[in-house]
Amino acid sequence: MQVLVTRPQPEAARTAARLTALGHDVVLAPLLITAAVDWELPEVLPEAVVFTSAAAVRLAGPQLATLRHLPVFVVGAATAQAARDAGFAVPGQIALASKHADPVNATPGTAAVMLERIGGSGLGRVLYLAGRDRAARDLPPNVDLHVVYAATLAAALAAPAVSALAGTSTLTLLYSARTAGHFAALVDAARLDRRRLAIAALSPQVLAAAGPGWASGIAAPVPTETALLAAAGLRR
Repeated sequence: MQVLVTRPQPEAARTAARLTALGHDVVLAPLLITAAVDWELPEVLPEAVVFTSAAAVRLAGPQLATLRHLPVFVVGAATAQAARDAGFAVPGQIALASKHADPVNATPGTAAVMLERIGGSGLGRVLYLAGRDRAARDLPPNVDLHVVYAATLAAALAAPAVSALAGTSTLTLLYSARTAGHFAALVDAARLDRRRLAIAALSPQVLAAAGPGWASGIAAPVPTETALLAAAGLRR
């Protein structure tokens, strides 16, 4: 099957390698372009660090070297691995907020649940390194937000993506509500017929954000890429 991968780099390349190994043809069409934003460490270092995306770890820059000795709380297995790759090397430091994973010292739940628990944990100042367009939520008074990257939407579908979608039997993978809605707008702008296009989304919320009118649409039962590929019939 031909698969259109819309997640940003470098994650898109990893997904492409995974799908290629499964025997599928892959077209890369990242809908978000991420870039680092200048930021400064607080004068008084925090007691812990929070990441809710792997991009925040990857784009936080050399300042992370000053923070590596601190406990770190993350959301998602990919973010946990990025934190380890960045030098937060003690496995017991990593507390993963996910309904679908169980690492050392895991904290079940979503980012909102994790932040709420941090607010009531008795910790002092906690540094939350995040993207400019993170999901809006109230932060506990002991959590300080620092924006370390921005993600901008692609202005148009790249030519290879348009060609793939204009053909037959191309399945598009959608990973976030923001990019799902943008994908729908770009499809319409390119005058492609939604009724001929199949989509698969990371969650029911992402699928809903793509709107109606597709030839077929399926959502992963749990928000992991493994579940997404299985739901889409892309895994043997």
